Amino acid sequence: MAKNVAKKRIIKAYEQLPDEMVERIKEKYPDGFDDHLITFTNTRGEIEVALPYETEDTYFLIKMPKSTASESDDDIESSSFDEFDNFENLEIGEDVADEEE
Repeated sequence: MAKNVAKKRIIKAYEQLPDEMVERIKEKYPDGFDDHLITFTNTRGEIEVALPYETEDTYFLIKMPKSTASESDDDIESSSFDEFDNFENLEIGEDVADEEE
């Protein structure tokens, strides 16, 4: 009998994604992913824009570059991504952790 294992939750910067993952995202969103972006508040209290992306074993929040997220705060509709409401088991990619220091 298979064990019910919780998926890992990882925040990763778009610029640091492997090419293979970028290609999978492009396949999933052939018309672009602007309509799928969400906002969240990082540990410094800053609003970040990210793309929720799920693989077989991991939920990702793909953090977009500041230039991609250049819309004003009024233009961004804040939404929540329920899978990240509990940050207890969240892993932050090294590239994102470096930005927050």
